[in-house]
Amino acid sequence: MPDEVLHSRLGSVVDGYAPASRETLASLAVEGVVPSAFVAPGSVESLSATVKVATELGYAVIPRGGGTKMDFGHPPSRADIVVSMERLNRIVAHEPADQTATVEAGITMAGLQSGLGKRGQYLPLDPPHGDACTLGGVLATNASGVLRTSFGTARDMVIGARVVQADGTVVRSGGQVVKNVAGYDLNKMYIGSLGTLGILAEVNLKLQPLSAAGRIVIGNMPELGAAAECAFRVMDSEVMPSFLELANPAACALLAGDAGGAPVHGAGEGSARNGHHFTLVAGMIGPNETVDWQSKECERLFRESGAVEVVQTDGDGYRRLLDAMRAFPAGRLVPRGMGPGLTCRAGVTPDRVDALFRLADEGCRRLSIGCAMLSHFASGHVAFVFYREGTFQVPEFDGLAGLIEALRSASEQQGVFVVEHAPAALRERVGVWGSTGGNQRIMEMLKYRFDPKSTLNPGRFTDGI
Repeated sequence: MPDEVLHSRLGSVVDGYAPASRETLASLAVEGVVPSAFVAPGSVESLSATVKVATELGYAVIPRGGGTKMDFGHPPSRADIVVSMERLNRIVAHEPADQTATVEAGITMAGLQSGLGKRGQYLPLDPPHGDACTLGGVLATNASGVLRTSFGTARDMVIGARVVQADGTVVRSGGQVVKNVAGYDLNKMYIGSLGTLGILAEVNLKLQPLSAAGRIVIGNMPELGAAAECAFRVMDSEVMPSFLELANPAACALLAGDAGGAPVHGAGEGSARNGHHFTLVAGMIGPNETVDWQSKECERLFRESGAVEVVQTDGDGYRRLLDAMRAFPAGRLVPRGMGPGLTCRAGVTPDRVDALFRLADEGCRRLSIGCAMLSHFASGHVAFVFYREGTFQVPEFDGLAGLIEALRSASEQQGVFVVEHAPAALRERVGVWGSTGGNQRIMEMLKYRFDPKSTLNPGRFTDGI
C-alpha cells in the first residue's frame, strides 16, 4: 500500500501530523528496521485511532517512550509506524489523601516524581535512565531499582490502567483505589509484556509519602563470602533496610566515581586499590529516629561481621550514591576509555548471588574483560556490566557467549537471566530472554487473543512473539 494512504489516514486522526523526513525516520530505526511513519498522538483517543488505522491497513506499530530501551528484546519483524508517547505526559489526577495518582504513560519518571513531590509524595520505583525514561516504558519492560527490596516492583504499584488494544479499542483494568479486588488483575499481564499485548496509555498508581530522612551505611568486607554472610545477618535482624546492595570491587569503584567519590571514599577507593574487598550498601529511609537507630544497628552488624571499614553518609552524599546505584544497570558507568557496557540481569534466590559473582568473575578474568556486579541482595536480583577498552568485537563473541550461557544456566535453575544491552550480533547468538519456564504456549495464546494480526511490537518478545 502506498505510504501516501497511510500519511493521509494518520493526518485525519492526529492533530498536527506531518510525514517525517527520511533523516528522522532513519534515526528512529529499531535494530536497523526503518519505519515508514512517526506519529505522536496528543490524547488517548488519538492514540486509539492511530492504532486502529494501523490494524486496518496491516501496518505494525512500535510504541516509543524515552527511547532508552529500544534495543531491548529481539529486533522487530516489522516496524512500520513508530508511535511516540511524548505528548501523553500529564498528571491527570493526584489524590494525596488516598496516596494515589492517575497519570499518562508518556510522562518521564523525572517529571512524574517532580510533580508528585510538590505535594509530598512519590512513586517508589527507581529504574535506570530515570532522567529520560517514561512511565510507560518502565512498565512495559518491568524495570525497577534498589527500592524494589522494600516497595516491590511495578506490579505492586499499578492499581489500574487504560490500555489501547491492537484493534484500537480502549479498555480499563483495575481501578482508581488501592482496595480493588474485583475480577482478574490484568494490570500484571500488561506490565513486562514489552508492549506486545497493548499500549499503556493512562495508569493509576499507588504512592508513598516522601521520607523525612535517608542514610546509607557502607561496609567494606574482606571477601565475598563474608559480605554475603553479613547480608543474611542483616536480613535476619530487626533492622529493615529499604535497600541492601552487594557490590564487587569493580562496581564499587564505578559507583565511587559517579557519585563524586566522597560518599564511598573509604570503601570505594580501598576496593579499587586492592581488588579484594566487597562492599555492602544498606539504605535506611523513614523518620529520623528510626533511621538513626537502624543505621547504628546496621553499623554494629557490619563491624561484628568483620568489616574492614564502615562509612555512613546522608544528605548530598546519600543522594549521589543512590543516583549512581540507580544508573548502574544501564551500563553507562564504565571506566574512562572503556566502551559502552554490555549489560545483563539475573533473578535468583539470595543464597545463589555469591555463586553468580564468582562465576562471572572467573569468566571475565579468562576473557580479560572488566566485570562490575551489583546485587539487590534481598531480592536476589543481580545486574552485570561487562566492559573493555573500545567496543566488543565479533571475534570476542564466542567467549562472551560461553560466559553468558554459563551464567544463564546457573541462574535458570531457580530464576531468570536476561541480556539487556548488547551488540545485536551477540544477542542473536545467545538469545535475549532465555527459558520461558514452560510458559511459551500460554504466552503465544495470549498474544493471539489480544493481537491476532501481530500489530504491536511484532517479534520483539520471547521466541519472537
